[in-house]
Formats: sequence, C-alpha cells, structure tokens
Amino acid sequence: MSISSAKPTGPGLSPIGPAEPVGAGLWPLYLLSALAALHAIWLILEGVGPVDDDFIVYRYARHWVDGGSLAFNAAGPAAGSGPEPLSSEGFTSPLWLLLCALAQSLGLGPGLWTPLVGVISTALATLLTGLGARRVLPADRGRLALLPPALMALSPALAWHAVAGLGTVPMAAAIAGGVWAAAAGRWLWFASFMGVATLFRLEALVVALPIGLFVAIGAGSGRPAPEVKATGGGALASQVMRWCAPVALVGVLVVLVRWQLFHRLAPATYFVKRLPVGDELEYGARYLMRATLEGGLPLAGLLAVIGMGERSPGKSGWLVRGLSVSSLLALLYVLACGGDWMVYGRFLVPLAPVLILGAAASAGTWPSVSLRWGAALLLVASAVFGLRPAVRSQAIFEHHFFEHWWLEVGDALRTRAPEGASIAVSPIGAIGWRSQLEVVDILGLTHDAFLGLPPDLDGVGVKGHHRHDGAWVLDQEPTYLLLGNAVVQPGSGAIDVNPWERDIVADPRFQRDYVPETAWIRSVDGPRRALPYFRRTGARALAEE
Repeated sequence: MSISSAKPTGPGLSPIGPAEPVGAGLWPLYLLSALAALHAIWLILEGVGPVDDDFIVYRYARHWVDGGSLAFNAAGPAAGSGPEPLSSEGFTSPLWLLLCALAQSLGLGPGLWTPLVGVISTALATLLTGLGARRVLPADRGRLALLPPALMALSPALAWHAVAGLGTVPMAAAIAGGVWAAAAGRWLWFASFMGVATLFRLEALVVALPIGLFVAIGAGSGRPAPEVKATGGGALASQVMRWCAPVALVGVLVVLVRWQLFHRLAPATYFVKRLPVGDELEYGARYLMRATLEGGLPLAGLLAVIGMGERSPGKSGWLVRGLSVSSLLALLYVLACGGDWMVYGRFLVPLAPVLILGAAASAGTWPSVSLRWGAALLLVASAVFGLRPAVRSQAIFEHHFFEHWWLEVGDALRTRAPEGASIAVSPIGAIGWRSQLEVVDILGLTHDAFLGLPPDLDGVGVKGHHRHDGAWVLDQEPTYLLLGNAVVQPGSGAIDVNPWERDIVADPRFQRDYVPETAWIRSVDGPRRALPYFRRTGARALAEE
C-alpha cells in the first residue's frame, strides 16, 4: 500500500502540485541527482578543489576556534600594527564560516571538507529542484518536469562551484528546498530552507521574499482559481506574515549580529569592491554575458522573465509568477553588483534552482508545443555548450597553475621562513592558510585601511581589485613581498606585477628596503618551480629545501 501525500501540508494552503504516492516515478530524479554528484566528482578527479577565497574563510575559522577571535591575522591586522587582532569581516557567508569552524574543530581541512559537502549539495539541489518541478509544471505537460533537474545535473557552473567551496552550492540546495516547499504548500519548511539560504548569504532574500509573497497572495486571495486555493483561515496579511516574516527575520538577525561584531551593515569586502553605478553595470553586463556562454544560467533567467505574463489557469499560477519576478530580481542584482572575477558565474549559482525552474515553468504555460520544446532544447544546448573542452580545460589548467601552486608556496613558507616573519601578497587565502604566517593583505579584503579610498578605475580592470595603497603596505614592513600573484609567467619567465601592486614598486622605500630573491619549490604537478619574492633588508632569505 502506498503512502499518500494528499493530507493538508500547512495552514491556509493546499499543495500546488498533484498528490502523488511517495517515491512514485522518482527513479529518473535519483539518477539525475547521482549524475550531478558524479559531475562534481569528475572535477575532483581532475584535481579541482577549493578556490583561494575558500581558504580565507578557513583561516578566519581557525583563528576563531583556536583563539576566539574573528580575525584574519591571529596577532593583528599587519606586522607591528598593534596588540589586538583587527575584526574586519573579510568573508561573506556566515553559515559557511560556522560550518568551516565545525570542520576545523573536527580536524577536517578544506581539501576534504569542501569537496564532500559540494558533492552532497549538488545531488540534493538537483533532487529538490526536480521535486519542485513535478509540482509546479502543469500535469498535462509533466514531461518537462525532468528538464530542471537535468539542467542542474549538466550545469558546469553548479559542478565547478560545488568543488570550489564558499557555500555556493549548499545555498543553492537550500533555495531549491524552499521552492519545493512553496510548491508543496509547506510554509514552515519554506521558512526553514530559505532561512538557511539567508544564513549563507543575504542575497537569498532576493528570491525568497518574492516567492513567499506571491504564494501568500495566492493562499490569501480566497479565489480557488486560477491560482492557489485558500483552504481557510487566511486573510492576505496573515498569509504574508506566515510566508515572509520568518525569512525576513533571519535576514534582520544576520544584519544585527554583523553590526554587533563588526559595526557595519554589510561585509567589509562589499565596501572594498563597490564601484560607481555605471562601472558596476558595465562589469555586471560582461559577467552575465560570460556566464551565458559558460552554462546558460542568465538565459534561463531571461526565459523565466519573458514568460511572466503568460499564465494558463493552473494551480501553480501565483508561484510561477513568483519565480518569474525572482528571476528578474536575481538578474538585476547580479547586474548591479558587477559579479566577481571567478569562472562560471558564481553569483548566479545559488539562484540556479529559481532561474532554471522559472524558465521551465514559464515554458510549460506556453500553448505551443514547438515553443515549449524549443525552449527546452535551447536550455539544454546552452548547458552543453558550457561543457565544451576549450572552457573546461582552460579552467582546470588555471586552477592547477595558480591554486595548487599557492598551496605549495604556503607550505614552503611555513617550513622555510623564520619565526615571526610576515608576508605581503594579493592571493591571501591558500598561502595564508598553509603558511600560518601573518599576512599583509595587499587587496584590503580583510582589513579596514582601504575602505575610504577611491577606486582605481583607469589602472585596474579586474573586478574587486580596484582599491590599493602601496604606501600602506610598505608601512607595515612585511618581511617578504610576493608580487605578481607569486608566479613566474610561462612566456616571459619573469613575474608580471599586478596593476594594483605597481604603486608598491614605484615607492622609493621598495627600491631601498627590499632585495629580489628566488626560492625553488618542488611542485607535485611537475618539476621544480621558481618562487620570486622580495626580502626586506636585514631579514633572512628563505631557507633552501
């Protein structure tokens, strides 16, 4: 005897989708979820792992677990700057920090913790997206219900960031769970899932509140059709409070805790990376275009928005409207904030369940069969196009060239640098994590010194790298300077000083106080590689192997 899910699922709201026996026809979803996990595992086997920014969070977590201080440097913001650690929020995901602290207390490093959580999260996000699709799409067009989980499993962006860390795909899984809960009429589950997503990043409110609002309107409207039928009790205001207030409260609590700890309403990284509106929009447009070519997530969002006005008289009308509005807000949010420098559109990945499900739901309401399946083929083709070897191979190569190398540099500094040494460097995550030395952050992501500086819009073209102050870096008197991302360029055989580091080199104190040196490190990816660095006069050179 099967177990029915037809019983009421929440005060004032019946399930949007049809009642189905538990487990009925779910094998395709299980297979797609397994495929999504294997997609991430394949990247792990290719040597992809946590990105540099993930190690920044881990370093915060280590100092918090070991000394109770939420600071990037355990002994102060920079060499000789004071006895107390500087509390500046150089991370943007509070829940990911908590999980990293838990992993740290259990002795689990990022190389084990991040891939494991990512594999589980990408499978869960795919499964929950599929469960939501089964309820949202009209019953007579249910074959489209496999499109959203298939796109999640194929997505190169989802698989990549599952392994890269930063809580990106766990947040996507939480949002997918929230959409499923909304479709199932379970307001408490919706609040729980979306509350978890908000704890990862406040950006979850961009999709959580519109979806909750539209479902609440459907539940409180008192009209059985064409939208969600209200089953009693519910004035519109009470439904809005039920669906939206708990999630909004989580967001308020995050802001209040942030203010209490760091005296800011947003992370320090937001203020360091913020640019004038016109420049943000320009970066954001390029970011969306690149993400379209790397997996098609912006395209899914556009399809969801285009279908906003087309609604057949089905139960899911209000929720599909919420998905469309949320997709529009998600695209506008990424456009307005300019994105970041990472491959595969990281800012879009947590919102992928909404974008993809919104696109499929919009297409599912179109009367033309050819249009519906044309949209489906376009979405599949865009995901497959993002898997082309030219993009994937380059991304894997760059991950090995930079991320693996920075870990090895950190290991070398830990064993070869003298006690009490400090380093100034731009990629602070992996090097800082492995070296355990005090770090002078050249980009200003983990201290407050650059918050009031104007952005260097003419000299710097990398998003998030526009504020710099070479004089401040040299004021900290770091023992070693690692410029040019601590790599020797394959073509020239020399370091290529970053644009935001040129004011360091131009300072007379650099020429007077620092001596160029080279250390050789045996790389696990090949032969020995040269580490160019600058040693402060009077300090000991790095020891040889």
